[in-house]
Amino acid sequence: MRRLRAVVVGAGPAGLATAALLCRAGLEVLLLERDPGGTAVARGTALTLWPNAFTALAAIGAAQAVRARSAPAAGLAMRTARGTTLQYLSPAVMEARCGGTGRALLRADLMAALRSLHPPGAVRHGAHCVGVRQERGAVAAVLADGTAAEADVLIGADGIRSRVRGALFGGDDLRYGGYAVARGVAHREEPGHPALLTLGRGRQFGLFPLPGGRMYWFAAFAAPEGTAEAGPGCLAFLAERFGLWHAPIPQVLAATGAADVTVTDIHDRRPLRHWGRGAVTLVGDAAHPSAPAMGQGTCQALEDAVVLARCLAGADGPDDVPAALGAYTARRRRRAHGVTRQSRWTGRLGQWQAPVLCAVRDGLVRATPTAAQVGALRTMFAFDPT
Repeated sequence: MRRLRAVVVGAGPAGLATAALLCRAGLEVLLLERDPGGTAVARGTALTLWPNAFTALAAIGAAQAVRARSAPAAGLAMRTARGTTLQYLSPAVMEARCGGTGRALLRADLMAALRSLHPPGAVRHGAHCVGVRQERGAVAAVLADGTAAEADVLIGADGIRSRVRGALFGGDDLRYGGYAVARGVAHREEPGHPALLTLGRGRQFGLFPLPGGRMYWFAAFAAPEGTAEAGPGCLAFLAERFGLWHAPIPQVLAATGAADVTVTDIHDRRPLRHWGRGAVTLVGDAAHPSAPAMGQGTCQALEDAVVLARCLAGADGPDDVPAALGAYTARRRRRAHGVTRQSRWTGRLGQWQAPVLCAVRDGLVRATPTAAQVGALRTMFAFDPT
Protein backbone atom coordinates (compact mmCIF):
# COMPACT_ATOMS: atom_id res chain seq x y z
CA MET A 1 0.00 0.00 0.00
CA ARG A 2 1.40 3.40 -0.96
CA ARG A 3 2.05 6.05 1.66
CA LEU A 4 -0.52 8.77 2.20
CA ARG A 5 0.47 12.03 0.54
CA ALA A 6 0.05 15.32 2.42
CA VAL A 7 0.40 18.91 1.26
CA VAL A 8 1.02 21.46 4.01
CA VAL A 9 0.44 25.08 2.97
CA GLY A 10 2.57 27.51 4.98
CA ALA A 11 6.04 27.05 6.51
CA GLY A 12 5.60 29.02 9.72
CA PRO A 13 5.77 27.29 13.12
CA ALA A 14 2.45 25.48 12.62
CA GLY A 15 3.38 24.21 9.16
CA LEU A 16 6.94 23.20 10.03
CA ALA A 17 5.82 21.31 13.13
CA THR A 18 2.94 19.60 11.33
CA ALA A 19 5.08 18.57 8.37
CA ALA A 20 7.82 17.16 10.61
CA LEU A 21 5.36 15.04 12.57
CA LEU A 22 3.57 13.78 9.46
CA CYS A 23 6.88 12.70 7.94
CA ARG A 24 7.68 10.84 11.14
CA ALA A 25 4.24 9.18 10.99
CA GLY A 26 5.10 7.79 7.55
CA LEU A 27 3.31 10.22 5.25
CA GLU A 28 4.87 11.65 2.11
CA VAL A 29 4.82 15.40 2.76
CA LEU A 30 5.13 18.43 0.49
CA LEU A 31 5.58 21.72 2.37
CA LEU A 32 4.66 24.87 0.42
CA GLU A 33 5.69 28.42 1.33
CA ARG A 34 4.76 31.55 -0.62
CA ASP A 35 7.87 33.51 0.41
CA PRO A 36 10.32 32.95 -2.48
CA GLY A 37 13.54 33.41 -0.53
CA GLY A 38 12.88 31.62 2.72
CA THR A 39 10.44 32.25 5.53
CA ALA A 40 10.82 35.96 6.28
CA VAL A 41 10.95 36.92 9.95
CA ALA A 42 10.85 40.62 10.81
CA ARG A 43 13.42 41.99 13.20
CA GLY A 44 12.12 42.66 16.67
CA THR A 45 9.62 39.80 16.63
CA ALA A 46 9.77 37.47 19.61
CA LEU A 47 7.30 35.34 21.52
CA THR A 48 6.77 33.53 24.78
CA LEU A 49 6.17 29.79 24.98
CA TRP A 50 4.45 28.28 28.00
CA PRO A 51 4.61 24.75 29.47
CA ASN A 52 1.96 23.34 27.11
CA ALA A 53 4.10 24.44 24.17
CA PHE A 54 7.10 22.58 25.56
CA THR A 55 5.02 19.44 26.04
CA ALA A 56 4.14 19.69 22.35
CA LEU A 57 7.73 20.52 21.38
CA ALA A 58 8.94 17.40 23.21
CA ALA A 59 6.60 15.32 21.06
CA ILE A 60 7.80 17.18 17.96
CA GLY A 61 11.45 16.66 18.88
CA ALA A 62 12.44 20.30 19.24
CA ALA A 63 12.09 21.01 22.98
CA GLN A 64 15.81 20.87 23.72
CA ALA A 65 16.74 23.11 20.80
CA VAL A 66 14.11 25.69 21.73
CA ARG A 67 15.13 25.70 25.39
CA ALA A 68 18.71 26.37 24.35
CA ARG A 69 17.59 29.43 22.35
CA SER A 70 15.20 30.86 24.98
CA ALA A 71 15.31 32.45 28.43
CA PRO A 72 13.05 31.67 31.40
CA ALA A 73 11.03 34.35 33.12
CA ALA A 74 11.42 34.81 36.87
CA GLY A 75 7.77 34.17 37.59
CA LEU A 76 4.66 35.97 36.37
CA ALA A 77 3.49 39.43 37.44
CA MET A 78 0.86 42.08 36.75
CA ARG A 79 1.33 45.73 37.75
CA THR A 80 -0.27 49.13 37.37
CA ALA A 81 1.36 51.89 35.35
CA ARG A 82 2.75 53.33 38.59
CA GLY A 83 4.38 50.01 39.45
CA THR A 84 1.97 48.69 42.08
CA THR A 85 1.97 44.89 41.98
CA LEU A 86 -1.49 43.42 41.41
CA GLN A 87 -0.45 39.78 41.09
CA TYR A 88 2.78 37.83 41.37
CA LEU A 89 3.55 34.13 41.11
CA SER A 90 7.12 33.17 41.92
CA PRO A 91 9.16 30.82 39.74
CA ALA A 92 9.03 28.19 42.50
CA VAL A 93 5.23 28.28 42.61
CA MET A 94 4.95 28.14 38.83
CA GLU A 95 7.39 25.24 38.56
CA ALA A 96 5.72 23.27 41.34
CA ARG A 97 2.07 23.97 40.58
CA CYS A 98 1.77 25.23 36.98
CA GLY A 99 4.20 23.00 35.15
CA GLY A 100 6.85 25.68 34.65
CA THR A 101 7.37 29.33 33.76
CA GLY A 102 7.23 30.96 30.36
CA ARG A 103 10.32 31.14 28.16
CA ALA A 104 10.86 33.88 25.59
CA LEU A 105 12.85 33.69 22.36
CA LEU A 106 13.16 35.37 19.02
CA ARG A 107 10.70 34.11 16.44
CA ALA A 108 13.65 33.56 14.09
CA ASP A 109 15.22 31.20 16.64
CA LEU A 110 12.01 29.19 16.97
CA MET A 111 11.83 28.92 13.19
CA ALA A 112 15.46 27.78 13.04
CA ALA A 113 14.82 25.05 15.61
CA LEU A 114 11.79 23.77 13.69
CA ARG A 115 13.54 23.97 10.31
CA SER A 116 16.33 21.81 11.70
CA LEU A 117 13.82 18.93 11.82
CA HIS A 118 13.67 18.95 8.01
CA PRO A 119 16.28 18.02 5.42
CA PRO A 120 17.62 20.76 3.11
CA GLY A 121 15.19 21.56 0.34
CA ALA A 122 12.17 20.21 2.20
CA VAL A 123 10.26 23.47 1.69
CA ARG A 124 9.14 24.52 -1.79
CA HIS A 125 9.55 28.29 -1.70
CA GLY A 126 7.67 30.68 -3.96
CA ALA A 127 4.65 28.36 -4.00
CA HIS A 128 1.70 30.70 -3.46
CA CYS A 129 -1.52 28.80 -2.79
CA VAL A 130 -4.54 30.67 -4.16
CA GLY A 131 -7.22 28.01 -3.81
CA VAL A 132 -8.19 24.42 -3.14
CA ARG A 133 -9.58 21.81 -5.51
CA GLN A 134 -11.24 18.70 -4.12
CA GLU A 135 -12.89 16.07 -6.31
CA ARG A 136 -13.03 12.30 -6.85
CA GLY A 137 -11.27 11.48 -3.61
CA ALA A 138 -8.27 13.70 -4.34
CA VAL A 139 -7.39 17.17 -3.12
CA ALA A 140 -5.00 19.77 -4.51
CA ALA A 141 -3.56 23.14 -3.59
CA VAL A 142 -4.00 25.43 -6.59
CA LEU A 143 -0.95 27.67 -7.01
CA ALA A 144 -0.63 31.16 -8.44
CA ASP A 145 1.50 29.92 -11.36
CA GLY A 146 -1.39 27.76 -12.59
CA THR A 147 -0.03 24.45 -11.32
CA ALA A 148 -1.53 22.29 -8.60
CA ALA A 149 -0.02 20.17 -5.82
CA GLU A 150 -2.14 17.03 -5.42
CA ALA A 151 -2.35 14.85 -2.31
CA ASP A 152 -4.59 12.68 -0.17
CA VAL A 153 -4.81 15.32 2.56
CA LEU A 154 -4.28 19.09 2.49
CA ILE A 155 -3.48 21.12 5.59
CA GLY A 156 -3.81 24.89 5.71
CA ALA A 157 -1.13 26.33 7.99
CA ASP A 158 -1.10 29.68 6.22
CA GLY A 159 -1.99 32.02 9.03
CA ILE A 160 -4.80 34.38 9.93
CA ARG A 161 -5.43 35.36 6.30
CA SER A 162 -5.37 31.74 5.17
CA ARG A 163 -6.21 31.15 1.51
CA VAL A 164 -7.09 27.56 2.38
CA ARG A 165 -9.60 28.72 4.97
CA GLY A 166 -10.97 31.26 2.51
CA ALA A 167 -11.45 28.56 -0.12
CA LEU A 168 -13.44 26.46 2.35
CA PHE A 169 -15.40 29.01 4.36
CA GLY A 170 -14.88 32.46 2.84
CA GLY A 171 -12.76 35.22 4.31
CA ASP A 172 -15.24 37.83 5.45
CA ASP A 173 -15.19 37.10 9.20
CA LEU A 174 -11.95 38.90 10.13
CA ARG A 175 -12.62 41.03 13.24
CA TYR A 176 -10.58 44.04 14.28
CA GLY A 177 -9.99 44.11 18.03
CA GLY A 178 -9.90 47.91 18.27
CA TYR A 179 -6.21 48.14 19.09
CA ALA A 180 -2.72 47.72 17.67
CA VAL A 181 0.38 46.16 19.20
CA ALA A 182 3.96 47.35 18.80
CA ARG A 183 6.62 44.72 19.51
CA GLY A 184 10.32 45.20 19.94
CA VAL A 185 13.61 43.84 21.22
CA ALA A 186 15.72 46.06 23.48
CA HIS A 187 19.43 45.65 24.06
CA ARG A 188 19.07 45.92 27.80
CA GLU A 189 19.46 43.26 30.45
CA GLU A 190 17.10 42.99 33.42
CA PRO A 191 18.34 40.03 35.52
CA GLY A 192 15.66 38.16 37.41
CA HIS A 193 12.77 39.87 35.61
CA PRO A 194 9.37 38.14 35.56
CA ALA A 195 7.07 37.82 32.62
CA LEU A 196 5.28 41.10 33.27
CA LEU A 197 2.04 42.65 32.09
CA THR A 198 1.38 46.26 33.11
CA LEU A 199 -2.18 47.60 32.87
CA GLY A 200 -2.98 51.23 32.22
CA ARG A 201 -5.92 53.24 30.93
CA GLY A 202 -6.49 52.00 27.39
CA ARG A 203 -2.92 50.74 27.20
CA GLN A 204 -0.87 47.68 28.19
CA PHE A 205 2.84 46.93 28.24
CA GLY A 206 4.52 43.54 28.47
CA LEU A 207 8.14 42.66 29.29
CA PHE A 208 9.94 39.32 28.96
CA PRO A 209 13.66 38.52 29.32
CA LEU A 210 15.48 37.16 26.26
CA PRO A 211 18.87 35.45 25.99
CA GLY A 212 21.94 37.56 25.30
CA GLY A 213 21.18 40.52 27.54
CA ARG A 214 18.00 41.58 25.70
CA MET A 215 14.36 42.20 26.56
CA TYR A 216 11.30 41.47 24.46
CA TRP A 217 8.48 43.95 24.92
CA PHE A 218 5.07 44.73 23.53
CA ALA A 219 2.86 47.79 23.82
CA ALA A 220 -0.88 47.61 23.13
CA PHE A 221 -2.88 50.78 22.50
CA ALA A 222 -6.25 51.73 21.05
CA ALA A 223 -6.08 52.92 17.43
CA PRO A 224 -8.36 53.09 14.38
CA GLU A 225 -7.72 50.16 12.08
CA GLY A 226 -4.86 50.75 9.66
CA THR A 227 -3.47 53.88 11.34
CA ALA A 228 -0.67 52.45 13.50
CA GLU A 229 2.68 52.13 11.72
CA ALA A 230 6.28 51.27 12.50
CA GLY A 231 9.03 53.62 11.45
CA PRO A 232 11.15 56.41 12.88
CA GLY A 233 8.23 58.06 14.67
CA CYS A 234 6.97 54.89 16.37
CA LEU A 235 9.35 54.97 19.32
CA ALA A 236 8.62 58.64 19.93
CA PHE A 237 4.90 57.82 19.86
CA LEU A 238 5.42 55.03 22.40
CA ALA A 239 7.67 57.16 24.61
CA GLU A 240 4.92 59.77 24.78
CA ARG A 241 2.36 57.19 25.92
CA PHE A 242 4.52 54.98 28.16
CA GLY A 243 7.42 57.25 29.12
CA LEU A 244 6.04 57.97 32.61
CA TRP A 245 5.22 54.36 33.41
CA HIS A 246 7.20 52.42 36.00
CA ALA A 247 10.80 51.32 35.41
CA PRO A 248 12.18 49.71 33.38
CA ILE A 249 9.55 50.48 30.71
CA PRO A 250 10.95 53.90 29.65
CA GLN A 251 14.50 52.56 29.80
CA VAL A 252 13.60 49.52 27.66
CA LEU A 253 12.02 51.74 25.02
CA ALA A 254 15.11 53.97 25.01
CA ALA A 255 17.31 50.88 24.45
CA THR A 256 15.37 49.81 21.36
CA GLY A 257 16.30 50.71 17.80
CA ALA A 258 13.62 51.68 15.28
CA ALA A 259 14.56 48.74 13.04
CA ASP A 260 13.77 46.35 15.91
CA VAL A 261 10.12 47.40 16.19
CA THR A 262 7.11 45.98 14.37
CA VAL A 263 3.51 47.18 14.59
CA THR A 264 0.40 45.15 13.76
CA ASP A 265 -3.34 45.67 14.01
CA ILE A 266 -4.92 42.94 16.13
CA HIS A 267 -7.55 40.74 14.51
CA ASP A 268 -9.20 37.45 15.21
CA ARG A 269 -12.04 35.46 13.66
CA ARG A 270 -15.25 33.97 14.93
CA PRO A 271 -14.72 30.33 15.96
CA LEU A 272 -15.62 27.80 13.28
CA ARG A 273 -17.82 24.81 13.98
CA HIS A 274 -15.76 22.79 11.51
CA TRP A 275 -12.09 23.25 10.65
CA GLY A 276 -12.21 21.47 7.31
CA ARG A 277 -14.13 19.63 4.67
CA GLY A 278 -13.41 16.22 3.24
CA ALA A 279 -9.64 15.78 3.03
CA VAL A 280 -8.80 19.40 3.97
CA THR A 281 -8.23 20.84 7.43
CA LEU A 282 -6.60 23.82 9.15
CA VAL A 283 -4.03 24.29 11.92
CA GLY A 284 -2.86 27.24 14.00
CA ASP A 285 -4.02 30.73 13.10
CA ALA A 286 -5.69 29.43 9.95
CA ALA A 287 -8.08 27.46 12.16
CA HIS A 288 -8.44 29.59 15.30
CA PRO A 289 -6.69 32.97 15.15
CA SER A 290 -6.67 34.72 18.50
CA ALA A 291 -5.72 38.08 19.91
CA PRO A 292 -2.29 37.86 21.58
CA ALA A 293 -3.56 38.71 25.06
CA MET A 294 -3.00 35.20 26.47
CA GLY A 295 0.30 34.51 24.70
CA GLN A 296 -1.09 31.20 23.46
CA GLY A 297 -1.19 31.53 19.67
CA THR A 298 1.97 29.58 18.86
CA CYS A 299 1.42 27.25 21.81
CA GLN A 300 -1.98 26.20 20.48
CA ALA A 301 -0.58 25.80 16.96
CA LEU A 302 2.03 23.35 18.26
CA GLU A 303 -0.68 21.43 20.09
CA ASP A 304 -2.64 21.24 16.82
CA ALA A 305 0.35 19.73 15.02
CA VAL A 306 0.77 16.97 17.59
CA VAL A 307 -2.90 15.97 17.69
CA LEU A 308 -3.36 16.12 13.90
CA ALA A 309 -0.33 13.92 13.27
CA ARG A 310 -1.53 11.35 15.79
CA CYS A 311 -4.97 11.23 14.19
CA LEU A 312 -3.59 10.85 10.66
CA ALA A 313 -1.06 8.23 11.76
CA GLY A 314 -3.98 5.86 12.26
CA ALA A 315 -5.36 6.33 8.73
CA ASP A 316 -4.81 3.21 6.58
CA GLY A 317 -5.62 4.93 3.31
CA PRO A 318 -7.27 7.95 1.65
CA ASP A 319 -10.75 6.75 2.59
CA ASP A 320 -9.84 7.07 6.29
CA VAL A 321 -8.64 10.67 6.00
CA PRO A 322 -11.96 12.54 6.50
CA ALA A 323 -12.70 10.61 9.70
CA ALA A 324 -9.17 11.23 11.00
CA LEU A 325 -9.49 14.95 10.35
CA GLY A 326 -12.89 14.98 12.05
CA ALA A 327 -11.36 13.31 15.13
CA TYR A 328 -8.60 15.94 15.18
CA THR A 329 -11.09 18.82 15.10
CA ALA A 330 -13.29 17.21 17.75
CA ARG A 331 -10.34 16.89 20.11
CA ARG A 332 -8.90 20.36 19.56
CA ARG A 333 -11.84 22.67 18.88
CA ARG A 334 -13.14 23.30 22.39
CA ARG A 335 -9.73 24.06 23.88
CA ALA A 336 -8.52 26.28 21.05
CA HIS A 337 -11.78 28.18 20.79
CA GLY A 338 -11.73 28.74 24.54
CA VAL A 339 -8.38 30.48 24.13
CA THR A 340 -9.79 32.61 21.28
CA ARG A 341 -12.74 33.75 23.39
CA GLN A 342 -10.66 34.42 26.50
CA SER A 343 -8.02 36.29 24.51
CA ARG A 344 -10.65 38.51 22.91
CA TRP A 345 -12.21 39.30 26.28
CA THR A 346 -8.85 39.94 27.95
CA GLY A 347 -7.75 42.21 25.10
CA ARG A 348 -10.89 44.28 25.48
CA LEU A 349 -10.43 44.45 29.27
CA GLY A 350 -6.98 45.89 28.77
CA GLN A 351 -8.37 48.68 26.58
CA TRP A 352 -10.73 50.08 29.21
CA GLN A 353 -10.09 53.80 29.65
CA ALA A 354 -12.65 55.08 32.17
CA PRO A 355 -10.87 55.67 35.52
CA VAL A 356 -13.63 54.00 37.55
CA LEU A 357 -13.68 50.90 35.35
CA CYS A 358 -9.89 50.65 35.44
CA ALA A 359 -9.91 50.92 39.23
CA VAL A 360 -12.52 48.15 39.44
CA ARG A 361 -10.49 46.00 37.02
CA ASP A 362 -7.29 46.46 38.99
CA GLY A 363 -9.09 45.74 42.25
CA LEU A 364 -10.51 42.50 40.90
CA VAL A 365 -7.12 41.40 39.64
CA ARG A 366 -5.53 42.16 43.03
CA ALA A 367 -8.30 40.34 44.91
CA THR A 368 -8.09 37.14 42.87
CA PRO A 369 -6.84 34.38 45.19
CA THR A 370 -3.54 32.75 44.35
CA ALA A 371 -5.27 29.37 44.21
CA ALA A 372 -7.59 30.67 41.48
CA GLN A 373 -4.66 32.08 39.50
CA VAL A 374 -2.78 28.80 39.76
CA GLY A 375 -5.86 26.80 38.82
CA ALA A 376 -6.45 28.84 35.68
CA LEU A 377 -2.81 28.49 34.61
CA ARG A 378 -2.78 24.75 35.31
CA THR A 379 -5.77 24.34 33.02
CA MET A 380 -4.21 26.43 30.25
CA PHE A 381 -0.81 24.76 30.50
CA ALA A 382 -2.15 21.19 30.67
CA PHE A 383 -1.70 19.37 27.36
CA ASP A 384 -1.78 15.60 26.95
CA PRO A 385 -0.19 14.67 23.62
CA THR A 386 -1.25 11.01 23.77
